[in-house]
Amino acid sequence: GFDPLVVMEAIQRDDLTIFVGLPLMYQAILDHPRRKEFDLSKIRFCIYTMAPMGRPLLERAMKEFNAGFSLTSGQTEMYPATTLSQPDRQMERFGNYWGEATMVNEAAIMDDDGNLLPVGEIGELVHRGPNVMLGYYKDVAATEAARKFGWHHTGDLALIDAHGEVLFIDRKKDMIKSGGENVASVKIEETLLAHPAVENAAVVGLPHPQWGEAGSGFVKLKPGASATEAEIADHCRKYLGGFQVPKFIKIVPQMPMTATGKLRKIELRQQFEHHFGTEKV
Repeated sequence: GFDPLVVMEAIQRDDLTIFVGLPLMYQAILDHPRRKEFDLSKIRFCIYTMAPMGRPLLERAMKEFNAGFSLTSGQTEMYPATTLSQPDRQMERFGNYWGEATMVNEAAIMDDDGNLLPVGEIGELVHRGPNVMLGYYKDVAATEAARKFGWHHTGDLALIDAHGEVLFIDRKKDMIKSGGENVASVKIEETLLAHPAVENAAVVGLPHPQWGEAGSGFVKLKPGASATEAEIADHCRKYLGGFQVPKFIKIVPQMPMTATGKLRKIELRQQFEHHFGTEKV
C-alpha cells in the first residue's frame, strides 16, 4: 500500500533524489496535513506514470518539488515503458500527451486495415521493438491478435502530433457511443478532475434505451471536501458540449482499483449496468 507519510519520511531520511509515482500519489503527498514538516528539496527528478497529470496538480507539484517532471507510459506487455515525455515540454502542452517513443521501440498509428496513418490522424497506437512480450501464456489466439500486421496492438486510440508526441484519445473499449456521437471518456474525466472537490474520477458508457450508451461519471471526493452530484454536473456543463455531459453522476466512497493503481472500470459498468432500465424514455 501507498502511505504518503512513509514516503515523505523516506525522502527526507535517505536523501532520495528521484521519485516515481502515480498522479494520485503526488496529490496525496501535497495534500497531507504534515507535508510542511518534511524537507523534500533533495528530489531533483519526478516521474509520473499510469495517467497524465491535470494542469493544476502538475503546476502545483512542479512548484512544490522544484524538480523536473516527466510522464512515462507503457503496458505490461511492453516492459518497462513505450513512451516518455521531455521534461522541458511539461509546461507547453497539457492533456493526455504521453510523450515520444522511447529509444528501444517504435510508435505508430494504425487503422483497422493495417495501414499506418499520417501525423494528426486518429487510429490505434501500435508499437514494435525488442521490449514486446513473447506472447500471452497459453493463449495463441490472443497473442496473434495482439501482433497483427507485425506490430504490437495496444488497444489505445491516439494520434501522433507534429512534435512526434502521442496524444491519447481513449481506450478503444472505453469510447462511448451515445446518440450517434463518439464520446471520449478521457475528456469527461479531465473535466471532472478539474473540480476542486474531486480526487478521482471514472467515466463509463452504461446501456441506455434511447441513446445506446449514456456517459456516466463516478467520482471520489477529496478528504474533507464537499460537493453534490448536481454541483458536479453544473461544473461539467460549463466546460463540455451537451452530448459530453454525463447523464448520470454518482459520488462513491471508493474507486475500484487494481494493485498497480489503475481504475477497474469494468466493475462500475457491471454494478450500474441496469441504472437506466430497459424501457424507452
